[in-house]
Amino acid sequence: MNKIINEPEQMVQEMIEGYIATCPGMFESLPQYKGILMKQKKDKVSIVTGGGSGNEPWIIGYVGEGLADGAALGNVYIAPPSRAILNVTKAVSHDRGVIYIATNHAGDVLNFELVGELAELEGIKTRCVFVADDITSAPREQQGERRGVAGVAMVMKIAGAACDAGLELDEAVRVIQKANRNTFTFSVTTSPGYLPSGKAMCELPDGFIEYGMGFNGEPGVLRTELKPADEIADTMLKYLLDDSGITRGDEIAVMVNGFGFTSLLELSIVSRRVAESLKEKGVILHDIFVDTLFGPQGTGGFSISMLKLDGELKPYYDAPAYSPFF
Repeated sequence: MNKIINEPEQMVQEMIEGYIATCPGMFESLPQYKGILMKQKKDKVSIVTGGGSGNEPWIIGYVGEGLADGAALGNVYIAPPSRAILNVTKAVSHDRGVIYIATNHAGDVLNFELVGELAELEGIKTRCVFVADDITSAPREQQGERRGVAGVAMVMKIAGAACDAGLELDEAVRVIQKANRNTFTFSVTTSPGYLPSGKAMCELPDGFIEYGMGFNGEPGVLRTELKPADEIADTMLKYLLDDSGITRGDEIAVMVNGFGFTSLLELSIVSRRVAESLKEKGVILHDIFVDTLFGPQGTGGFSISMLKLDGELKPYYDAPAYSPFF
């Protein structure tokens, strides 16, 4: 696969520079580090996020109004360095504490936990939330061991609203962790993604699809021949509803998240079936939307994320949020 870049070692920094150039009044970069910050600093608990590049708009697009206050970016599929995370932490408003939100992958967990300890030594109170929504990566009774994927968008939305509402550090963490526990994601891959070198990250023959494949090509739970869109959606809903326990009368928000190679036409066909099927099952759809908020490079397919809502989470979900990429 051809890639439109200059030098591979400069592409993340050049991406940040190009993004900020489109909205210079909203963001600023972190000099000497791959970091992005909101220019406006608010007196509240701040959110710092981070992770490897390559699934844009995650992470760069998750900084914004009602979202994160700053982010540290690693190279493609590589965790951000601890020094970058620490410097972003110091650059955001941190008098009331900082919450780190990252996906539950080993490198991210290691570096954010380390930086949390370093920040505490400098008098900055921190907490970590690692989003773990991929239902295929661990059983429900080991939910905390699951990978973090597209559901991080829904958790971040709750997190940004909770912090903007003025919640104190530990109370905000409680709400965010509740959203984390209530978020479930299942994916299907229709064609392999590619590294910046152009090399495929996995083998997937033409005419076949794989459910539950990791975004770096980790094996999934079921490989079949390509099926009609409605049948694919129905299979995914069965996995999600069986795992989450969501049933008639429950109120949820749903995101149909496209991967980088899948068109809006295809995603809209899937969304149609998802909405139709859930309504038939008596599940209350508070919201359903189609977007690409966690898009592995060049990969075909999509994921479905469900957030189970209640009286506490719903107002935070409904609060406004904005970034150019979110």
